[in-house]
Amino acid sequence: MRVNAMAMTLVALLMGVQTAYAQNTDISNQAFLRAALTVMTFDYFATKCKQAQGFSPSQTTKVEGWEKTNGVAQIRLRLREFDRYPTQKQQLDQALLLITQQITKQRPNLDNCAAAVTMSQLPDAQFAQISPEIITAVNNPPKTPKQPGQSPSQKPANVASGTNAATLAQIDSFGFDYRSSIGIGGFVGLDVYPVVLFRNGDALTDVEGLSFPGGLVAHKQANPKDWTRWRKQGGKLQIAQKDGWEPLGFQTTYPKLPNNFKLNGLFRSLSGTGNVALGGSDAIAVWKDYRFWPDGRVVRGQGAGGRVEGGDSSVVTSSVAPNQRGNYRVEGLTLYINYDDGSSERRILITDPKDPKSAIWLDGVSYVRRNQ
Repeated sequence: MRVNAMAMTLVALLMGVQTAYAQNTDISNQAFLRAALTVMTFDYFATKCKQAQGFSPSQTTKVEGWEKTNGVAQIRLRLREFDRYPTQKQQLDQALLLITQQITKQRPNLDNCAAAVTMSQLPDAQFAQISPEIITAVNNPPKTPKQPGQSPSQKPANVASGTNAATLAQIDSFGFDYRSSIGIGGFVGLDVYPVVLFRNGDALTDVEGLSFPGGLVAHKQANPKDWTRWRKQGGKLQIAQKDGWEPLGFQTTYPKLPNNFKLNGLFRSLSGTGNVALGGSDAIAVWKDYRFWPDGRVVRGQGAGGRVEGGDSSVVTSSVAPNQRGNYRVEGLTLYINYDDGSSERRILITDPKDPKSAIWLDGVSYVRRNQ
């Protein structure tokens, strides 16, 4: 039973329709949403199991061991926090419903006890190993979102997460490198990607690590292959590779973006998947975008859509969050946005200042320029 692929697909759907208020809460990060949906799916089948024959002694041992090792009780406790955010709670419940409906349609004679045990033993259900930070996060209360009617903050840095500021203080500069990649149809090309250079000599080759829930130290421990060292030798900037020190693909680096730097155009982050899980076919697309104007205006939009087929039936979902309008400014490597509703955000902005028309990275997430 490949329940996990469907669960992770719907985490992407849920992530795509978060509101601005939810993004400032601890429960809205991807690691916790994935854990929440996993636990909720387990509880669904476990409840049905207990209503029938109940777990066998060996199943009980497995389940209790999983719950104790992975802080499941703490995660269940934190699920109550969604009561403060009814929109997000509704979306999470809809995701659970879509998963369980699809599973039961595909397997009408499903053993609920076995299904629950299988869910608990999935690799992505081992929270203590893959996301240890969410187990202790129950001690950290969520931030209070700004409510409509409050006056916009004059200093957005004071209302955004402090993680960006702490990370930013460690960055020396950023540059770009290239690597071979396999494209559609099997063609080999070159992939240009940003590299973040830190003051202590570390280099991060996967900028998504900037937004890792546990922070840079946790990302380095979990993804050591994405980290290396950098130095300047003989007037050239070098990166440590398996075979020794090699020159960085592009020698120009940027400690900050130019003063009065402006963005222009629509930039979209798009993710999705298809043809996964449970013998059927499904497709989920999630998008987040920012439209910038050189005069400092910005509009943020986001949404998601999905279609899941099974047997003779299909489930179609879609959601588009209302646009948020506001004003932005860039200082150093930081993008500040004040929205008209009084909320605000702050992101680490990486882009080629000589060619910002192709892509930007916000806290390590890639947003590609689109014509419309």
